[in-house]
Amino acid sequence: MSLFKYYRISFVLSFIILIVGSVFKVTHMELGFLNGNNLITFGLISSVIYIALAYFMIYKSKKMPAGEKLIWVICFALGFIVNVGFISFATALVFFIIGPKRLFYKETTDQV
Repeated sequence: MSLFKYYRISFVLSFIILIVGSVFKVTHMELGFLNGNNLITFGLISSVIYIALAYFMIYKSKKMPAGEKLIWVICFALGFIVNVGFISFATALVFFIIGPKRLFYKETTDQV
């Protein structure tokens, strides 16, 4: 499995965990040790995984220019450090959608 597929899986799982944790928090639901606080904490910790994967893929990319790499790094870091969830989520979502086009060269199988 490619590294980008791991990014996508970790992003979707983190998003689902955060949404479920938010619903648990608002409704004051608990299922054993699973409550809103625990799920939100686990969701935020799991978001570190997809951000680390994104940093690694951006660093290893040979196609992406240095200026664009810097913009991606700043956007991911700004959203996570400032703790503005929308900035981090929007950056991760855009990277989720257009990442493979910007990171990797298109493989051609046209050999003559």
